[in-house]
Amino acid sequence: MSDLYWTIDSLVVKDNVMFGFGWIFHARYEVVSLRFRVMSAERNVPEHIYADFGKSREDVGRSYLNHARAMNSGYVVFGALSDERHPDSIVLECTLADGSTIELSVPSSKIICFSKDYAKGKNRIVLRQAGTLLKRGLYLIRSGKISSFFDKVKRYLNGRPQTALQKPDEFASLFESQEGQNLSVILDHNLGGGANQYRDRLVDAIIREGRSAIILTYHVATLSHMVIVRNKRLNVRYSIPDITFLWQSLQQLSVKDIIYNTAVSFVKPDEIPQFLIRLKVQTSARLMVLAHDFYLVCPSHFLLDHDGKYCQIPEISVCDNCLPKNRYGFAALFTERDISKWRAIWGSLLAAADEIITFSNSTAQLLMKAYPQIENSQISIRPHEVAYLEDKVVRIKQTASLRIGVVGQIGFHKGAAFIQQLSREIKRREVDVNIVVIGSIEVSCEPSVVSQTGPYRYDQLASLIDASGANVMLFPSIWPETFSYVVQELMYMDLPVASFNLGAPAERIASYSKGLVLASMDAASVLDELILFHSKIYLAH
Repeated sequence: MSDLYWTIDSLVVKDNVMFGFGWIFHARYEVVSLRFRVMSAERNVPEHIYADFGKSREDVGRSYLNHARAMNSGYVVFGALSDERHPDSIVLECTLADGSTIELSVPSSKIICFSKDYAKGKNRIVLRQAGTLLKRGLYLIRSGKISSFFDKVKRYLNGRPQTALQKPDEFASLFESQEGQNLSVILDHNLGGGANQYRDRLVDAIIREGRSAIILTYHVATLSHMVIVRNKRLNVRYSIPDITFLWQSLQQLSVKDIIYNTAVSFVKPDEIPQFLIRLKVQTSARLMVLAHDFYLVCPSHFLLDHDGKYCQIPEISVCDNCLPKNRYGFAALFTERDISKWRAIWGSLLAAADEIITFSNSTAQLLMKAYPQIENSQISIRPHEVAYLEDKVVRIKQTASLRIGVVGQIGFHKGAAFIQQLSREIKRREVDVNIVVIGSIEVSCEPSVVSQTGPYRYDQLASLIDASGANVMLFPSIWPETFSYVVQELMYMDLPVASFNLGAPAERIASYSKGLVLASMDAASVLDELILFHSKIYLAH
Protein backbone atom coordinates (compact mmCIF):
# COMPACT_ATOMS: atom_id res chain seq x y z
CA MET A 1 0.00 0.00 0.00
CA SER A 2 2.86 2.43 0.71
CA ASP A 3 3.77 2.35 -3.00
CA LEU A 4 0.21 3.24 -4.10
CA TYR A 5 -0.77 6.88 -4.38
CA TRP A 6 -4.36 7.92 -5.09
CA THR A 7 -7.20 10.32 -4.52
CA ILE A 8 -10.78 11.00 -5.61
CA ASP A 9 -11.33 14.58 -6.72
CA SER A 10 -15.07 14.19 -7.29
CA LEU A 11 -17.56 11.30 -7.13
CA VAL A 12 -21.24 11.94 -7.80
CA VAL A 13 -24.15 9.49 -7.72
CA LYS A 14 -27.48 10.72 -9.06
CA ASP A 15 -30.33 8.22 -9.25
CA ASN A 16 -28.54 5.21 -10.80
CA VAL A 17 -25.69 7.09 -12.54
CA MET A 18 -22.14 7.61 -11.26
CA PHE A 19 -19.56 10.12 -12.46
CA GLY A 20 -16.21 10.88 -10.89
CA PHE A 21 -12.55 11.55 -11.48
CA GLY A 22 -9.24 11.52 -9.65
CA TRP A 23 -5.80 10.00 -9.96
CA ILE A 24 -3.97 6.82 -8.98
CA PHE A 25 -0.55 5.28 -9.62
CA HIS A 26 1.77 2.66 -8.16
CA ALA A 27 5.48 3.34 -7.75
CA ARG A 28 6.60 -0.03 -9.15
CA TYR A 29 3.78 -1.48 -11.26
CA GLU A 30 1.43 -0.23 -13.94
CA VAL A 31 -2.30 -0.12 -13.27
CA VAL A 32 -3.99 -2.57 -15.67
CA SER A 33 -7.59 -2.38 -14.43
CA LEU A 34 -9.57 0.08 -12.33
CA ARG A 35 -13.20 -0.28 -11.28
CA PHE A 36 -15.63 0.87 -8.61
CA ARG A 37 -17.57 -1.75 -6.63
CA VAL A 38 -20.91 -0.50 -5.33
CA MET A 39 -22.89 -2.16 -2.54
CA SER A 40 -26.31 -1.20 -1.20
CA ALA A 41 -28.70 -2.49 1.43
CA GLU A 42 -31.46 -2.89 -1.18
CA ARG A 43 -29.44 -5.47 -3.10
CA ASN A 44 -26.83 -7.68 -1.55
CA VAL A 45 -25.09 -8.16 -4.89
CA PRO A 46 -22.19 -5.86 -5.84
CA GLU A 47 -22.14 -4.00 -9.13
CA HIS A 48 -19.04 -2.76 -10.90
CA ILE A 49 -18.39 0.29 -13.05
CA TYR A 50 -15.01 0.43 -14.79
CA ALA A 51 -12.93 3.60 -14.89
CA ASP A 52 -11.04 4.96 -17.89
CA PHE A 53 -7.51 5.50 -16.61
CA GLY A 54 -4.09 6.67 -17.79
CA LYS A 55 -5.17 10.24 -18.42
CA SER A 56 -2.72 13.13 -18.25
CA ARG A 57 -2.35 14.80 -14.83
CA GLU A 58 0.52 17.26 -15.09
CA ASP A 59 -0.28 18.61 -11.63
CA VAL A 60 0.26 15.16 -10.10
CA GLY A 61 3.42 14.63 -12.15
CA ARG A 62 4.84 17.85 -10.77
CA SER A 63 4.02 16.82 -7.19
CA TYR A 64 5.68 13.41 -7.63
CA LEU A 65 8.69 14.21 -9.80
CA ASN A 66 10.47 10.94 -8.92
CA HIS A 67 7.57 8.79 -10.16
CA ALA A 68 7.24 8.57 -13.95
CA ARG A 69 3.73 7.07 -13.77
CA ALA A 70 2.34 10.10 -11.93
CA MET A 71 2.12 12.11 -15.17
CA ASN A 72 -0.53 9.72 -16.59
CA SER A 73 -2.31 8.87 -13.37
CA GLY A 74 -5.71 10.47 -14.08
CA TYR A 75 -8.93 8.47 -14.31
CA VAL A 76 -12.61 9.10 -15.06
CA VAL A 77 -15.56 6.87 -14.13
CA PHE A 78 -18.97 7.22 -15.77
CA GLY A 79 -21.64 4.55 -15.84
CA ALA A 80 -25.05 3.39 -14.63
CA LEU A 81 -26.14 0.88 -12.02
CA SER A 82 -28.99 -1.50 -12.82
CA ASP A 83 -31.46 0.49 -10.71
CA GLU A 84 -31.74 3.52 -8.47
CA ARG A 85 -30.32 2.97 -5.01
CA HIS A 86 -28.38 4.64 -2.25
CA PRO A 87 -24.86 3.18 -2.15
CA ASP A 88 -23.89 1.99 1.33
CA SER A 89 -20.29 1.45 0.35
CA ILE A 90 -18.08 2.10 -2.65
CA VAL A 91 -14.71 0.40 -3.08
CA LEU A 92 -12.08 1.24 -5.68
CA GLU A 93 -10.50 -1.98 -7.00
CA CYS A 94 -7.07 -1.41 -8.55
CA THR A 95 -5.40 -4.31 -10.38
CA LEU A 96 -1.67 -4.02 -11.05
CA ALA A 97 0.61 -5.54 -13.68
CA ASP A 98 1.94 -8.09 -11.17
CA GLY A 99 -1.58 -9.59 -10.92
CA SER A 100 -2.42 -8.24 -7.48
CA THR A 101 -5.61 -6.29 -6.73
CA ILE A 102 -5.72 -3.58 -4.08
CA GLU A 103 -9.08 -2.60 -2.58
CA LEU A 104 -9.51 1.01 -1.45
CA SER A 105 -12.58 2.06 0.52
CA VAL A 106 -13.97 5.34 -0.72
CA PRO A 107 -14.65 7.71 2.21
CA SER A 108 -18.29 8.83 2.41
CA SER A 109 -17.03 12.42 2.57
CA LYS A 110 -15.84 12.04 -1.05
CA ILE A 111 -19.28 11.00 -2.36
CA ILE A 112 -22.02 13.41 -3.39
CA CYS A 113 -25.21 11.35 -3.55
CA PHE A 114 -28.58 12.91 -4.33
CA SER A 115 -31.82 12.44 -6.18
CA LYS A 116 -34.68 14.67 -5.03
CA ASP A 117 -32.84 17.80 -3.91
CA TYR A 118 -30.92 18.16 -7.14
CA ALA A 119 -30.29 21.92 -7.02
CA LYS A 120 -28.59 21.68 -3.63
CA GLY A 121 -26.52 18.69 -4.75
CA LYS A 122 -25.51 20.39 -7.99
CA ASN A 123 -24.08 23.34 -6.08
CA ARG A 124 -21.90 20.94 -4.10
CA ILE A 125 -20.70 19.34 -7.34
CA VAL A 126 -19.82 22.68 -8.92
CA LEU A 127 -17.93 23.85 -5.83
CA ARG A 128 -15.92 20.63 -5.52
CA GLN A 129 -15.10 20.44 -9.22
CA ALA A 130 -14.19 24.15 -9.31
CA GLY A 131 -11.81 23.55 -6.41
CA THR A 132 -10.09 20.76 -8.32
CA LEU A 133 -9.87 22.97 -11.42
CA LEU A 134 -8.22 25.69 -9.34
CA LYS A 135 -5.63 23.29 -7.91
CA ARG A 136 -4.74 22.01 -11.38
CA GLY A 137 -4.74 25.58 -12.68
CA LEU A 138 -2.17 26.68 -10.12
CA TYR A 139 0.24 24.13 -11.61
CA LEU A 140 -0.28 25.58 -15.09
CA ILE A 141 0.26 29.12 -13.81
CA ARG A 142 3.46 28.16 -11.97
CA SER A 143 4.67 26.42 -15.15
CA GLY A 144 4.08 29.54 -17.21
CA LYS A 145 1.19 27.94 -19.15
CA ILE A 146 -1.17 30.86 -18.55
CA SER A 147 -3.06 30.41 -21.84
CA SER A 148 -3.67 26.72 -21.06
CA PHE A 149 -5.09 27.69 -17.68
CA PHE A 150 -7.50 30.21 -19.22
CA ASP A 151 -8.50 27.66 -21.92
CA LYS A 152 -9.42 25.17 -19.18
CA VAL A 153 -11.44 27.77 -17.27
CA LYS A 154 -13.20 28.87 -20.45
CA ARG A 155 -14.14 25.29 -21.38
CA TYR A 156 -15.45 24.64 -17.87
CA LEU A 157 -17.57 27.81 -17.73
CA ASN A 158 -18.82 27.52 -21.33
CA GLY A 159 -19.80 23.91 -20.87
CA ARG A 160 -21.99 23.95 -17.77
CA PRO A 161 -25.61 25.17 -17.51
CA GLN A 162 -26.04 28.80 -16.47
CA THR A 163 -29.31 28.17 -14.64
CA ALA A 164 -32.25 25.76 -14.56
CA LEU A 165 -35.66 25.76 -16.23
CA GLN A 166 -38.48 24.36 -14.09
CA LYS A 167 -41.58 24.74 -16.29
CA PRO A 168 -42.08 24.21 -20.05
CA ASP A 169 -43.70 27.66 -20.34
CA GLU A 170 -40.41 29.22 -19.26
CA PHE A 171 -38.73 27.78 -22.32
CA ALA A 172 -41.25 29.15 -24.82
CA SER A 173 -41.01 32.59 -23.24
CA LEU A 174 -37.32 32.81 -24.17
CA PHE A 175 -38.18 33.52 -27.81
CA GLU A 176 -39.23 36.85 -29.25
CA SER A 177 -41.43 37.42 -32.30
CA GLN A 178 -40.37 35.01 -35.09
CA GLU A 179 -37.50 33.39 -33.14
CA GLY A 180 -39.73 30.45 -32.22
CA GLN A 181 -40.60 29.65 -35.84
CA ASN A 182 -38.89 27.02 -38.04
CA LEU A 183 -36.61 25.86 -35.26
CA SER A 184 -33.83 23.33 -35.71
CA VAL A 185 -33.61 20.83 -32.84
CA ILE A 186 -30.21 19.12 -32.59
CA LEU A 187 -29.39 16.24 -30.25
CA ASP A 188 -25.69 16.03 -29.55
CA HIS A 189 -23.12 15.28 -26.85
CA ASN A 190 -21.06 18.08 -25.33
CA LEU A 191 -17.68 16.35 -25.08
CA GLY A 192 -15.80 18.22 -27.79
CA GLY A 193 -14.16 16.73 -30.87
CA GLY A 194 -15.20 16.45 -34.49
CA ALA A 195 -18.94 15.93 -33.89
CA ASN A 196 -19.15 19.16 -31.88
CA GLN A 197 -17.13 21.03 -34.52
CA TYR A 198 -19.63 19.85 -37.14
CA ARG A 199 -22.54 20.91 -34.93
CA ASP A 200 -21.07 24.37 -34.34
CA ARG A 201 -20.75 25.00 -38.07
CA LEU A 202 -24.29 23.68 -38.59
CA VAL A 203 -25.64 26.06 -35.93
CA ASP A 204 -23.75 28.99 -37.44
CA ALA A 205 -25.44 28.25 -40.79
CA ILE A 206 -28.88 28.09 -39.12
CA ILE A 207 -28.30 31.47 -37.44
CA ARG A 208 -27.21 33.01 -40.76
CA GLU A 209 -30.62 31.94 -42.11
CA GLY A 210 -32.24 33.99 -39.35
CA ARG A 211 -33.49 30.94 -37.44
CA SER A 212 -32.94 29.55 -33.94
CA ALA A 213 -31.18 26.33 -32.98
CA ILE A 214 -32.05 24.31 -29.90
CA ILE A 215 -29.36 21.84 -28.85
CA LEU A 216 -30.35 19.06 -26.46
CA THR A 217 -27.25 17.69 -24.77
CA TYR A 218 -26.09 16.08 -21.54
CA HIS A 219 -23.71 17.76 -19.10
CA VAL A 220 -21.77 14.87 -17.65
CA ALA A 221 -20.01 16.75 -14.85
CA THR A 222 -23.32 17.71 -13.18
CA LEU A 223 -25.30 14.69 -14.46
CA SER A 224 -27.97 16.91 -15.96
CA HIS A 225 -29.75 17.29 -19.29
CA MET A 226 -29.09 20.66 -20.84
CA VAL A 227 -30.56 22.77 -23.64
CA ILE A 228 -28.52 25.37 -25.48
CA VAL A 229 -30.50 28.06 -27.31
CA ARG A 230 -28.72 29.99 -30.03
CA ASN A 231 -29.87 32.62 -32.48
CA LYS A 232 -28.79 36.14 -33.45
CA ARG A 233 -29.82 37.37 -30.00
CA LEU A 234 -29.42 34.40 -27.66
CA ASN A 235 -26.59 32.09 -26.64
CA VAL A 236 -27.78 30.55 -23.36
CA ARG A 237 -27.58 27.20 -21.56
CA TYR A 238 -30.16 25.77 -19.18
CA SER A 239 -30.37 22.53 -17.25
CA ILE A 240 -33.72 20.74 -17.60
CA PRO A 241 -35.21 17.84 -15.62
CA ASP A 242 -35.23 15.32 -18.51
CA ILE A 243 -35.86 14.96 -22.25
CA THR A 244 -39.64 14.82 -21.76
CA PHE A 245 -39.43 18.40 -20.49
CA LEU A 246 -38.12 19.53 -23.89
CA TRP A 247 -40.83 17.60 -25.73
CA GLN A 248 -43.46 19.42 -23.67
CA SER A 249 -41.75 22.78 -24.20
CA LEU A 250 -41.64 22.39 -27.98
CA GLN A 251 -45.41 21.85 -28.28
CA GLN A 252 -45.82 25.64 -28.26
CA LEU A 253 -43.19 26.23 -30.95
CA SER A 254 -42.64 25.51 -34.66
CA VAL A 255 -39.94 22.94 -35.54
CA LYS A 256 -38.59 22.69 -39.09
CA ASP A 257 -36.02 19.95 -38.70
CA ILE A 258 -34.68 17.47 -36.15
CA ILE A 259 -31.03 16.47 -36.36
CA TYR A 260 -29.51 13.52 -34.52
CA ASN A 261 -25.80 14.31 -34.28
CA THR A 262 -24.87 11.71 -31.64
CA ALA A 263 -26.28 10.54 -28.29
CA VAL A 264 -23.08 9.29 -26.68
CA SER A 265 -22.88 10.23 -22.98
CA PHE A 266 -26.66 10.54 -22.54
CA VAL A 267 -28.05 8.58 -19.60
CA LYS A 268 -30.94 6.24 -20.45
CA PRO A 269 -29.84 6.16 -24.11
CA ASP A 270 -32.57 3.67 -25.01
CA GLU A 271 -35.12 6.49 -24.55
CA ILE A 272 -33.55 8.73 -27.20
CA PRO A 273 -34.92 7.11 -30.42
CA GLN A 274 -38.55 7.17 -29.23
CA PHE A 275 -38.17 10.78 -28.11
CA LEU A 276 -36.96 11.82 -31.57
CA ILE A 277 -39.63 9.78 -33.38
CA ARG A 278 -42.33 11.22 -31.13
CA LEU A 279 -41.06 14.74 -31.78
CA LYS A 280 -41.08 14.11 -35.54
CA VAL A 281 -44.68 12.88 -35.43
CA GLN A 282 -45.75 15.81 -33.24
CA THR A 283 -44.11 18.50 -35.37
CA SER A 284 -44.05 16.92 -38.87
CA ALA A 285 -40.43 18.04 -38.98
CA ARG A 286 -37.78 16.50 -41.21
CA LEU A 287 -35.58 14.00 -39.31
CA MET A 288 -31.91 13.62 -40.26
CA VAL A 289 -29.64 11.02 -38.66
CA LEU A 290 -25.89 11.65 -38.86
CA ALA A 291 -23.33 8.88 -38.31
CA HIS A 292 -20.38 10.52 -36.53
CA ASP A 293 -19.72 7.25 -34.68
CA PHE A 294 -21.29 3.81 -34.33
CA TYR A 295 -23.57 4.42 -31.35
CA LEU A 296 -26.43 3.57 -33.71
CA VAL A 297 -24.94 0.08 -33.89
CA CYS A 298 -23.62 -0.59 -30.38
CA PRO A 299 -23.21 1.18 -27.00
CA SER A 300 -19.49 0.51 -27.47
CA HIS A 301 -19.61 3.28 -30.05
CA PHE A 302 -16.07 2.76 -31.36
CA LEU A 303 -16.97 -0.89 -32.13
CA LEU A 304 -14.42 -2.20 -29.64
CA ASP A 305 -15.24 -5.61 -28.19
CA HIS A 306 -14.75 -6.64 -24.56
CA ASP A 307 -11.06 -7.32 -25.33
CA GLY A 308 -10.59 -3.79 -26.66
CA LYS A 309 -10.28 -4.83 -30.30
CA TYR A 310 -12.26 -3.73 -33.34
CA CYS A 311 -15.13 -6.23 -33.61
CA GLN A 312 -15.96 -5.80 -37.34
CA ILE A 313 -19.69 -6.16 -36.44
CA PRO A 314 -19.92 -9.95 -36.04
CA GLU A 315 -22.94 -12.24 -35.83
CA ILE A 316 -25.45 -11.16 -33.19
CA SER A 317 -24.65 -14.23 -31.08
CA VAL A 318 -21.09 -12.94 -30.64
CA CYS A 319 -22.48 -9.55 -29.57
CA ASP A 320 -24.77 -11.29 -27.04
CA ASN A 321 -21.65 -12.66 -25.35
CA CYS A 322 -19.59 -9.48 -25.67
CA LEU A 323 -21.87 -6.64 -24.59
CA PRO A 324 -22.49 -7.75 -20.97
CA LYS A 325 -18.70 -7.80 -20.45
CA ASN A 326 -17.88 -4.70 -22.49
CA ARG A 327 -16.38 -1.73 -20.64
CA TYR A 328 -15.60 0.45 -23.66
CA GLY A 329 -17.36 3.50 -25.07
CA PHE A 330 -20.58 4.16 -23.19
CA ALA A 331 -21.66 0.55 -22.77
CA ALA A 332 -21.94 1.08 -19.01
CA LEU A 333 -24.88 3.48 -19.52
CA PHE A 334 -27.06 0.82 -21.19
CA THR A 335 -27.97 -1.25 -18.16
CA GLU A 336 -29.89 -3.99 -20.02
CA ARG A 337 -26.84 -4.94 -22.11
CA ASP A 338 -29.14 -6.57 -24.69
CA ILE A 339 -27.82 -5.98 -28.22
CA SER A 340 -31.01 -7.22 -29.89
CA LYS A 341 -33.05 -4.64 -28.00
CA TRP A 342 -30.47 -1.96 -28.82
CA ARG A 343 -30.61 -2.69 -32.56
CA ALA A 344 -34.43 -2.78 -32.49
CA ILE A 345 -34.65 0.60 -30.75
CA TRP A 346 -32.07 2.37 -32.91
CA GLY A 347 -33.25 0.56 -36.03
CA SER A 348 -36.64 2.20 -35.51
CA LEU A 349 -34.95 5.62 -35.58
CA LEU A 350 -33.17 4.78 -38.84
CA ALA A 351 -36.46 3.59 -40.32
CA ALA A 352 -38.17 6.86 -39.33
CA ALA A 353 -35.36 9.06 -40.67
CA ASP A 354 -35.97 11.12 -43.79
CA GLU A 355 -32.25 10.98 -44.47
CA ILE A 356 -29.27 9.08 -43.06
CA ILE A 357 -25.98 10.89 -43.59
CA THR A 358 -22.56 9.28 -43.37
CA PHE A 359 -19.22 10.96 -44.03
CA SER A 360 -17.53 8.07 -45.81
CA ASN A 361 -18.36 5.00 -47.84
CA SER A 362 -16.77 2.85 -45.13
CA THR A 363 -19.26 4.08 -42.51
CA ALA A 364 -22.20 3.51 -44.85
CA GLN A 365 -21.11 -0.08 -45.49
CA LEU A 366 -20.71 -0.83 -41.79
CA LEU A 367 -24.09 0.70 -40.99
CA MET A 368 -25.75 -1.49 -43.64
CA LYS A 369 -23.91 -4.54 -42.28
CA ALA A 370 -25.53 -3.97 -38.88
CA TYR A 371 -28.90 -3.08 -40.45
CA PRO A 372 -29.31 -5.07 -43.69
CA GLN A 373 -32.79 -3.58 -44.11
CA ILE A 374 -31.27 -0.20 -44.95
CA GLU A 375 -31.29 0.50 -48.67
CA ASN A 376 -28.47 2.32 -50.44
CA SER A 377 -30.96 4.99 -51.46
CA GLN A 378 -31.63 5.89 -47.80
CA ILE A 379 -28.02 6.90 -47.17
CA SER A 380 -26.33 10.06 -48.37
CA ILE A 381 -22.52 9.99 -48.26
CA ARG A 382 -21.23 13.51 -47.66
CA PRO A 383 -17.57 13.92 -46.69
CA HIS A 384 -17.08 16.79 -44.26
CA GLU A 385 -16.57 20.25 -45.66
CA VAL A 386 -13.02 21.25 -44.79
CA ALA A 387 -12.79 24.55 -46.64
CA TYR A 388 -12.10 26.26 -43.33
CA LEU A 389 -8.76 24.45 -43.10
CA GLU A 390 -5.82 26.52 -44.22
CA ASP A 391 -3.16 25.18 -46.57
CA LYS A 392 -0.23 25.42 -44.18
CA VAL A 393 2.45 23.28 -45.80
CA VAL A 394 5.05 22.11 -43.27
CA ARG A 395 8.57 22.09 -44.69
CA ILE A 396 10.44 19.10 -43.29
CA LYS A 397 13.95 20.11 -42.26
CA GLN A 398 15.37 16.92 -40.73
CA THR A 399 15.03 13.82 -42.89
CA ALA A 400 18.02 11.63 -42.02
CA SER A 401 16.37 9.92 -39.02
CA LEU A 402 12.77 8.72 -38.67
CA ARG A 403 10.75 10.97 -36.37
CA ILE A 404 7.18 9.71 -35.98
CA GLY A 405 4.56 12.38 -35.30
CA VAL A 406 1.22 11.55 -33.64
CA VAL A 407 -1.44 14.26 -33.33
CA GLY A 408 -4.25 14.63 -30.80
CA GLN A 409 -5.46 13.52 -27.40
CA ILE A 410 -4.43 9.88 -27.70
CA GLY A 411 -6.65 7.72 -25.52
CA PHE A 412 -7.17 3.98 -25.77
CA HIS A 413 -9.43 4.07 -28.86
CA LYS A 414 -7.00 6.47 -30.55
CA GLY A 415 -4.17 3.97 -30.20
CA ALA A 416 -2.46 4.81 -26.89
CA ALA A 417 -1.66 1.17 -26.09
CA PHE A 418 -0.23 0.69 -29.58
CA ILE A 419 2.05 3.73 -29.23
CA GLN A 420 3.23 2.31 -25.91
CA GLN A 421 4.06 -1.02 -27.61
CA LEU A 422 5.75 0.77 -30.51
CA SER A 423 7.93 2.80 -28.12
CA ARG A 424 9.01 -0.42 -26.38
CA GLU A 425 9.87 -2.02 -29.72
CA ILE A 426 11.96 1.01 -30.70
CA LYS A 427 13.82 0.88 -27.39
CA ARG A 428 14.34 -2.89 -27.69
CA ARG A 429 15.95 -2.51 -31.13
CA GLU A 430 18.01 0.51 -30.07
CA VAL A 431 17.31 2.24 -33.40
CA ASP A 432 17.50 5.98 -34.03
CA VAL A 433 13.73 6.52 -34.08
CA ASN A 434 11.66 8.79 -31.86
CA ILE A 435 7.96 9.51 -31.40
CA VAL A 436 6.59 12.96 -30.67
CA VAL A 437 2.95 13.39 -29.66
CA ILE A 438 1.56 16.76 -30.71
CA GLY A 439 -0.96 16.74 -27.86
CA SER A 440 -1.13 14.23 -25.01
CA ILE A 441 -1.14 10.47 -24.64
CA GLU A 442 -3.09 8.66 -21.93
CA VAL A 443 -0.53 6.00 -21.08
CA SER A 444 3.04 5.88 -19.82
CA CYS A 445 5.52 5.35 -22.66
CA GLU A 446 9.28 4.93 -22.86
CA PRO A 447 10.51 8.45 -21.97
CA SER A 448 13.67 8.05 -24.02
CA VAL A 449 11.52 7.42 -27.11
CA VAL A 450 8.29 9.41 -26.65
CA SER A 451 7.83 13.12 -25.96
CA GLN A 452 4.63 15.12 -25.91
CA THR A 453 3.75 18.79 -26.29
CA GLY A 454 0.56 18.84 -24.23
CA PRO A 455 -2.77 20.30 -25.43
CA TYR A 456 -2.66 22.65 -28.39
CA ARG A 457 -4.95 24.94 -30.38
CA TYR A 458 -5.66 24.25 -34.04
CA ASP A 459 -3.80 27.37 -35.17
CA GLN A 460 -0.66 26.07 -33.41
CA LEU A 461 -0.58 22.66 -35.10
CA ALA A 462 1.61 23.46 -38.12
CA SER A 463 4.23 25.30 -36.05
CA LEU A 464 4.29 22.55 -33.39
CA ILE A 465 4.86 19.86 -36.03
CA ASP A 466 7.57 21.99 -37.59
CA ALA A 467 9.31 22.48 -34.22
CA SER A 468 8.97 18.81 -33.27
CA GLY A 469 11.10 17.51 -36.14
CA ALA A 470 8.45 14.93 -37.09
CA ASN A 471 8.82 13.75 -40.67
CA VAL A 472 6.35 10.84 -40.88
CA MET A 473 2.92 11.20 -39.30
CA LEU A 474 1.17 8.16 -37.82
CA PHE A 475 -2.59 8.03 -37.22
CA PRO A 476 -2.84 5.07 -34.81
CA SER A 477 -6.60 4.93 -34.18
CA ILE A 478 -7.75 1.32 -33.61
CA TRP A 479 -11.37 1.75 -34.73
CA PRO A 480 -12.91 2.57 -38.14
CA GLU A 481 -13.24 6.32 -37.73
CA THR A 482 -16.08 7.93 -39.67
CA PHE A 483 -13.92 10.80 -40.98
CA SER A 484 -10.97 12.26 -38.95
CA TYR A 485 -10.25 15.95 -39.22
CA VAL A 486 -6.70 15.24 -38.03
CA VAL A 487 -5.91 13.13 -41.08
CA GLN A 488 -7.37 15.79 -43.37
CA GLU A 489 -5.30 18.49 -41.66
CA LEU A 490 -2.10 16.47 -42.07
CA MET A 491 -2.83 15.87 -45.75
CA TYR A 492 -3.47 19.60 -46.23
CA MET A 493 -0.01 20.18 -44.73
CA ASP A 494 1.46 17.88 -47.41
CA LEU A 495 2.92 15.55 -44.78
CA PRO A 496 3.53 11.80 -45.16
CA VAL A 497 0.73 10.01 -43.27
CA ALA A 498 0.29 6.36 -42.30
CA SER A 499 -2.74 4.67 -40.74
CA PHE A 500 -4.14 1.22 -40.08
CA ASN A 501 -6.46 -0.24 -42.72
CA LEU A 502 -9.58 0.94 -40.90
CA GLY A 503 -12.45 3.24 -41.77
CA ALA A 504 -12.57 6.60 -43.50
CA PRO A 505 -8.91 7.59 -42.84
CA ALA A 506 -7.64 4.55 -44.75
CA GLU A 507 -10.07 5.35 -47.60
CA ARG A 508 -8.53 8.78 -48.08
CA ILE A 509 -4.92 7.84 -47.35
CA ALA A 510 -5.05 5.06 -49.97
CA SER A 511 -5.43 7.68 -52.70
CA TYR A 512 -3.01 10.22 -51.15
CA SER A 513 0.38 10.42 -52.89
CA LYS A 514 2.20 10.56 -49.53
CA GLY A 515 -0.03 8.04 -47.79
CA LEU A 516 0.63 4.56 -46.40
CA VAL A 517 -2.08 2.12 -45.36
CA LEU A 518 -0.33 -0.21 -42.94
CA ALA A 519 -0.60 -3.93 -43.59
CA SER A 520 -0.42 -4.89 -39.90
CA MET A 521 -1.31 -3.70 -36.41
CA ASP A 522 1.67 -5.50 -34.85
CA ALA A 523 4.18 -3.02 -33.39
CA ALA A 524 7.28 -4.74 -34.82
CA SER A 525 5.79 -5.00 -38.31
CA VAL A 526 4.56 -1.42 -38.23
CA LEU A 527 8.01 -0.17 -37.25
CA ASP A 528 9.46 -2.02 -40.23
CA GLU A 529 6.83 -0.47 -42.53
CA LEU A 530 7.44 3.04 -41.19
CA ILE A 531 11.21 2.75 -41.56
CA LEU A 532 10.75 1.63 -45.17
CA PHE A 533 8.15 4.38 -45.79
CA HIS A 534 10.55 7.01 -44.44
CA SER A 535 13.36 5.66 -46.59
CA LYS A 536 11.27 5.72 -49.79
CA ILE A 537 10.16 9.29 -49.21
CA TYR A 538 13.41 10.89 -48.11
CA LEU A 539 16.35 8.61 -48.86
CA ALA A 540 15.50 6.91 -52.15
CA HIS A 541 16.73 9.74 -54.39
